[in-house]
Amino acid sequence: MVDTAPSLTTKRQDALLIIDDDSTSQRQLSQILEDITSVVAAPMQSVATALNQMLTSVVVMGSSDAVAINLVREIHAFAPRTKILVIVNSENDGDAILALKAGATDVIERPFSDELLRMMVKRARHTAKLEHEVERLRAYERQQQSILGGSPPMVQTLRMVDRVANTEVNTLIYGESGTGKALLARAIHDRSPRSNGPFITVNCASIPEDLLDSELFGVEKGNFDSRQVKIGKIEAANGGTLFLDEIGDMPPSIQAKVLRFLQERMVDRIAGQRAIAVDVKVVAATHQDLNHRSGDRKFREDLIHQLGEVTITIPPLREREDDTLLLAKTFLLQFNQTMNRNLVGFTEDSVEALMSYSWPGNVRELQNKVHSAVIMADGTQITAMDLALTKEHRKDSGLPLNLRQVREEAERHAVTRALARAEGNMSQTANLLGVSRPTLYTLIEKYSLQR
Repeated sequence: MVDTAPSLTTKRQDALLIIDDDSTSQRQLSQILEDITSVVAAPMQSVATALNQMLTSVVVMGSSDAVAINLVREIHAFAPRTKILVIVNSENDGDAILALKAGATDVIERPFSDELLRMMVKRARHTAKLEHEVERLRAYERQQQSILGGSPPMVQTLRMVDRVANTEVNTLIYGESGTGKALLARAIHDRSPRSNGPFITVNCASIPEDLLDSELFGVEKGNFDSRQVKIGKIEAANGGTLFLDEIGDMPPSIQAKVLRFLQERMVDRIAGQRAIAVDVKVVAATHQDLNHRSGDRKFREDLIHQLGEVTITIPPLREREDDTLLLAKTFLLQFNQTMNRNLVGFTEDSVEALMSYSWPGNVRELQNKVHSAVIMADGTQITAMDLALTKEHRKDSGLPLNLRQVREEAERHAVTRALARAEGNMSQTANLLGVSRPTLYTLIEKYSLQR
């Protein structure tokens, strides 16, 4: 099917755009290519209209004169990810060079076969699709990282994630409930060479002891309560990552079997006759002090050592104040999309409420509060009333008695709040604090704050 740009009334999803002033050439190119994709043909003067009315990843330029080359340059500036194929005359190498310098993806020399043109267009569309997918994955990774946070403590934590992701060491994550331990475990998997393999989660606190054994290790066919083989979670994670969440709640009877698996990388199914080799990276997490539980004989000390070849501690949200507003904005964007809302941000009183709250439930509580606020908000912004934060958990000053420390803590707190209120605008932040911009930059560097 071939359309002409002036008649377009709605956006066409990824149609091929052919640009040519010669109507005969335009028609010939369209006939060759309409078998592999929908085609929109337009003369050069209608290109702006066509690009505004359609979504395209590939443009075929039917000529290579000065006007066409200039148009290539304009399209590349307007839509740099669009793949532009320029048809040039074989006897004129200069046109090909000019086209490539102007931003063309490739050139096609006349005379050419129909099959060559189709192949070039297919290749350009495939490249555009791959680049789009890479960007989508990068955007997902950026979003996941923003959910974890961007404060100096979290940046340091994420650096550790990058280090352990490329190793096979067992990793133990400590952190209060709601700090994002599962997200961090997922980040380790996603950044590892195993990212294309499975990521299997087992919550040791939510599965009864009599079921956890079979859940982890599986059951062989012929067992009295199993008519077929049941693959355990450890086997299911083969080639990928096993995440043992709330490992501190694992019953002692299971701990010995898990220890053996970690030491030998072998799995014995219940009622099985042979051990099965598995290739699994293990990440565990807990909000409990495992050393204390070991002292109470509730957790094996040797298992702690096996699980925690590397340990990572996620600081609670109250200790990384810089992340509060960043996370709140990230959640607002998410809920705007999933709930079809269009809230534009937070009012000053809601920012003050967010920054004054101690967040005993950490990131999970913040996410829930923003979710509720998006539901309750009547205006275009979230207010303090929408957040409904209780006074019970307002931060105590917690300031030390030493005057210098008191002054520095108050100074850091003031700069952090001013940055949040001004949404990172340096001039506005300086005005709020009543200092010059150079002084503000000095304070930001002094306290390692995010801009």
